[in-house]
Formats: sequence, C-alpha cells, structure tokens
Amino acid sequence: MKLASYRSTRPGLQGLANRAIRLRLRGPHSHTELVFEAGDGVGHLMPDGTCEPDAHGALWCASSVASEVLPAHSARRAGRSGGVRLKRVVLNGDRWDVVPVAGNARAAAEWFLAHEGALYDWQLILGFVAWVVPGKASRWSCSEAVAAALGYSDPWRLDPCVLHAVTARGAPL
Repeated sequence: MKLASYRSTRPGLQGLANRAIRLRLRGPHSHTELVFEAGDGVGHLMPDGTCEPDAHGALWCASSVASEVLPAHSARRAGRSGGVRLKRVVLNGDRWDVVPVAGNARAAAEWFLAHEGALYDWQLILGFVAWVVPGKASRWSCSEAVAAALGYSDPWRLDPCVLHAVTARGAPL
C-alpha cells in the first residue's frame, strides 16, 4: 500500500483550488490518495477484482473528492458529484509524490468500501480558512478519509501536507 500526494496543478477552477490549498497549508500537496497494489492481498475487494495495473498503468486509489463524479461502480451515489470513492489513477511521477505506508491493507480497503459514496467534508475545508467552522463527522476530506482508513486517531487533524510528512517518516499510527 502506498500514499500518493498530489503536487501538481490541474487546469481551470480545480487548478485554482490546488493553488489555494497549497498556499493555505504552506506545503507542496493539495490532495491525497491511498494506493492499493498487487501485493496487498485486497484485489478481490476492488471493483474489477484485481489490484494489478490496468492497460494504462493505472492503480486502484481510494480517497474523497470535492467535485469529481463518483464512478458507476460506487455502492452509493454513483454518478453524483463529490465524496468517498475508489478509482483507477495513473500516478504520474511528475505530478505525485508516492511513499510506502504501513498499515492493514484489508482493513483500509474495507473502510473505503463501507464509506463509498459518503459526502465530501466541505465544512472541514472551510475550517482551513475560518477555524470556527467545524467539520462534519459523517463527511470526509481526502486526507481525513485516508487517515481514518489507516487507523490514525483524530483523522480530521491531518491535511494532505501533514499526512504525507507523517507517512514519509514512517510515524506510528
């Protein structure tokens, strides 16, 4: 299992959001994905039954997204915008920082399957700007979902930059 942290800038409004998040967090990352690989033993839990890379080299990644449409295979809210999802992603080396992550891959995959389709935590993101806005317990930002799936306590405290730093250092859960 690996952690992929996005350090590039997408086009359009999403690019403005990438820049704003990195500026506010004072770090290089604006998004987080948990990556499942063939050796993780969770291929049978993935939507297509394997963790092998597809024909384009894309791997199964799990996260929560703000504006992306949830895939057709999502257990809840398929085709709707924003929320917890599993998706194949090509982890281009010039856009992503990828590091190994310790943890129980089966428990993490099961967490994402149980929460698939849960709403995105816009309140937590607003809290980055205005600290008086609390996050919602039943909603998830990208790093919050990944941290919860990995078993970190208080996952809402871990933004994409902090989660990457903690994971890259191999800090205990």
